[in-house]
Amino acid sequence: MRHRTWADLVTGAVMLEITASAPVRVRLEVGSLLRPRSAPRSAGGDLATEWWLPVDVAPGHEEPAEPIRYDEDHGRHGAILVQSRGPAAVAGGALISEPATTHLFAVATATAPPLPGDPADARDALGRAAAVLRGIRGSLDVHATAADLLAAHEAAHGELYRRCVLELPVADADAALDTAERVRRAEGHDDPALAALAFHYGRYLLIASSQPGGLPVTLQGLWNAELPGPWSSAYTLNINIQMAYWPAETTNLAECHEPLLRFTRRLSETTGPVVARELYGADGWVAHHNSDAWAFAAPVGAGHGDPAWANWSLGGTWLALHLWEHYAFGGDRAFLRDEAWPVLASAAAFALSWIQSDGERSWTSPSTSPENHYLDTAGRARGVGETATMDVALLRELAAVCRSAAAVLGADEPWLAELSARTDALPDPAVSERGDLLEWDRERPEAEPLHRHLSHLVGLFPLAQITPQATPGLARAASESIRLRGPESTGWALAWRAAMQARLGDGDAVHAQLRLALRPADESSREHRGGLYPNLFSAHPPYQIDGNLGVTAAIAEALVQSFLEPERHDAGPGDDRLPVGVTLRLLPALPSAWPDGRVRGIRSRGDVTIDVEWAGGALVRARLRAGARPATMKVHGPGGAIGTYDLAPGGTRVIDAGERGIPW
Repeated sequence: MRHRTWADLVTGAVMLEITASAPVRVRLEVGSLLRPRSAPRSAGGDLATEWWLPVDVAPGHEEPAEPIRYDEDHGRHGAILVQSRGPAAVAGGALISEPATTHLFAVATATAPPLPGDPADARDALGRAAAVLRGIRGSLDVHATAADLLAAHEAAHGELYRRCVLELPVADADAALDTAERVRRAEGHDDPALAALAFHYGRYLLIASSQPGGLPVTLQGLWNAELPGPWSSAYTLNINIQMAYWPAETTNLAECHEPLLRFTRRLSETTGPVVARELYGADGWVAHHNSDAWAFAAPVGAGHGDPAWANWSLGGTWLALHLWEHYAFGGDRAFLRDEAWPVLASAAAFALSWIQSDGERSWTSPSTSPENHYLDTAGRARGVGETATMDVALLRELAAVCRSAAAVLGADEPWLAELSARTDALPDPAVSERGDLLEWDRERPEAEPLHRHLSHLVGLFPLAQITPQATPGLARAASESIRLRGPESTGWALAWRAAMQARLGDGDAVHAQLRLALRPADESSREHRGGLYPNLFSAHPPYQIDGNLGVTAAIAEALVQSFLEPERHDAGPGDDRLPVGVTLRLLPALPSAWPDGRVRGIRSRGDVTIDVEWAGGALVRARLRAGARPATMKVHGPGGAIGTYDLAPGGTRVIDAGERGIPW
């Protein structure tokens, strides 16, 4: 007997196919860790089950009397509806099929009442699930087989998946192994093609768990089987959810970015302004360390959480920057005007309330560097100070982005000058006596010298305030900060370090971090030691999807980097005919262990798609394809500047080692 299951991208249902060599009867039951709302029953011949959803699940570090709490009067509920595509009946709480060699079941799920953004009439979960199954019945030919459905699903998935492909050479001996064995061998054996596999796997996970109209991915994506889930299976805003979406634009999955962008807009319009006003007396909107499907925006920790993680107040600022990134890659002026600008302007209003100034200097207080501590003069660990380095980087980036967006839109806002003045007066990043970048406002002893977070390096990556070309001194200090934190860390932290090393142009350091991220996870270790489980899930431990997606983003960053030319925004608002200026770096951090390879479909800012081929560690050929707007590309290779190329909308340019700039 054989089972085949897939979450169908076309119909929205989970499809379960069972085949056997001789006719068999299938008995299908549905179970859950949740509290039943009703007994299993027939609904038009389909198997229906309903479940209460908890109104509160305490995180693992809390020990309340009732860790999983339900409220049947005011809580939400979910439904699971199973339809057989062959003769079957519901009996004894199960769906029982007639004997056959092939069985196909469609499983639809839904929750109600609606979350903000759901259809207003979606009050009944069973009705919503039934609508999915009705859609299947109405859209599929009665003779459609499992093979037909799977082919349609694979075509829809493949349209996204095949946009970006990385090829690295693989030894025949490695190619013959199954994935679990390749991961087991990875600790002592260099397998570059395993990095390519991890690159593609991260894109697969994002496609599968983040589709337009849905919620953003949680810490476990869609694959949490525990109650309570690790870290409440929530949205952690101080790095993790941002990292999960780093590969969306660069690896050509802009549609998969939509759930986070829409969720950020909802935060900025609903709970975020309420918390800013009632907690701080501030304008604009705010979000802190954690959020969830209900757009929670207040500090966490139930009033007794450590401020180092409970009270970080710039989660909304960082999320708002994602809307600008979506515009920077796609160039959709209507999105910038209607979706991004209101979020950015409101984030700027909070920043103006939050940044304190005496007319000469500015500061932020209270200030934390997420989840990290320093030692005070008595040797006690403290998490609160003044003007942590991360505050400065995020607030200055917000000001720069608002200026750029205003220039594109022709918006003349009086607060722009004040925001620029306030952020300019914040203290510049500084270098310690030992040569690393300061994390706090002054030199302070570290409580955890090997801490997993490197929040003070956010200006290196994902921002581009620190680069070897423009700020070589700060780049050296950032590199020293990474070295001093040690090579070991959690899966997501290893991925972040790989991306930062890529931005520093150190391909071999990228490779070293990836080797650690792609080794087998060690469940026996008491330390936060990253690696891969046999199914390629990234270990924190336990599993966290941001480790997988961060690895994909880091590999992309090692192969292609792009930066908008800010002066282009002043050329003339509202004219899509004007070219966007982009600095493009090809193979900026190619590991020496990857001397040969090629990548197709990497996407740069300015909506240009890049194909790159290399051999012997040297660039062989690159192909640039413009989107709907013209672009001027200042292209650099591993050896320095290559040339400047003007691309017409939809135009293509090929750069090769022998003759550069040949039209193709």
